[in-house]
Amino acid sequence: MSFVPGKSGNKRGRPKGAKSGRAQLVGVIDRICKRSKNLAYLDRKYSEILREHPDVFFKDYVLPLLPKDARDLGEKDGIVEWKSLLGDEPGELPRFDAEGKAIPGR
Repeated sequence: MSFVPGKSGNKRGRPKGAKSGRAQLVGVIDRICKRSKNLAYLDRKYSEILREHPDVFFKDYVLPLLPKDARDLGEKDGIVEWKSLLGDEPGELPRFDAEGKAIPGR
C-alpha cells in the first residue's frame, strides 16, 4: 500500500479526546507543580543549583525550555551563544520603539 497524502493509514485513527502518553505525563507534572508545597520545594532546590552552579543551571534547566531558534547549542569552548527571538545579532538585547514594536538589528 503506498502513501496517499491526506489519508490516514489507520482507518479508525485515534479516538476523539484521546491523549498521548506524553500529554498525560505533562498533565500529571502540571498538577504536581501546582501544589504550593511542591512549588516551595522546587523554588529552594532550583535556587540552590543556581547559586552553586549557575552554568549548569542555565545549560541543563533553562536552555531546554527555550525555543530552538532562541539558542545555538553549537558550543565553542563551553560557551553557549544566545540569540534573540527577533532576529537581532547573537547576544544583543532587542530594542523597541515608542509604540513598543521591536526594532530589528542595531
